[in-house]
Amino acid sequence: MEVVTNYEPYSQEPEYIAANKALVETMSLASIRRVVDLACGTGLLSDLLLQMKPDVVINGVDISNESLEIGRKVFRGKGLLAETDAQLEEAFRAGRGAIRLEERSAMDPPFPDGRFDAGMIGNAIHLMPDKDLFLQGVHRLLKPQGQFIFNSVFFTGTFAEGTEPVYTEWMKEAVLLLTRKSEERARRGEPPIKRTRGKFGRAFDKDWKSPEEWKALLEKHGLRVTRVHKRPIPITQHALELVGAYGGLAEVLMTGYPVDVASECLQHAVGPAFKRAGVTEVIRYWLEVTAVRA
Repeated sequence: MEVVTNYEPYSQEPEYIAANKALVETMSLASIRRVVDLACGTGLLSDLLLQMKPDVVINGVDISNESLEIGRKVFRGKGLLAETDAQLEEAFRAGRGAIRLEERSAMDPPFPDGRFDAGMIGNAIHLMPDKDLFLQGVHRLLKPQGQFIFNSVFFTGTFAEGTEPVYTEWMKEAVLLLTRKSEERARRGEPPIKRTRGKFGRAFDKDWKSPEEWKALLEKHGLRVTRVHKRPIPITQHALELVGAYGGLAEVLMTGYPVDVASECLQHAVGPAFKRAGVTEVIRYWLEVTAVRA
């Protein structure tokens, strides 16, 4: 069976949705009408927010048109997609909810200063290539006392105590599977699986920050932190298999190998690793941060 290497399957897992719903619930909903969803992907945070507060209008930006097209299809089906800026403004004036999804970078997108009551970024702030510049952009986009929320599983302290051996076994099994695949190819007279060195994925080639470091960085850029929380979220075997199949992670964990092969090995390695560890799920912490523009 072909391995699906995009992030969409995992983003539909109940645990993933629950983690992001918990983040959105930290917002003070009464005071927001205009929201910017940065690195919005398929628009999960926006969808959750619109369910909680149906009159918000949202500008969502992401660099992946593939993800945006998935989101556009979903919101179009719900009658919430604004195809143009004019349609978004019409919804705002009428007190209706709507979302506009655009292929733009989350690094200081070209919206007017002080336009938004709130900004959010779901499990992607660690991918920002210049976090100082990103947070400067967030500060610029928000109104005074505007809210900013984010979460991330790529931070110092994400792994629950005692779970590291499960991930170690997972990687060992994935490498073993890849070695077997390469040997099978050789027996068939085919070229072995080659590795190209020097390639790393973005989620891991930047420094992971502690909650304290994130707090200091936000406040450096005029974003007063009001809440920092580590939320324990279980990852089931099925969920980790979907994570392992994600090509972006495969590029990181098995860097240099063909993404399709690495994704397949990581996906199929989860079951044996969980069995040897005697677990059915592992806990991973999601960092949640809430701030306001000072």
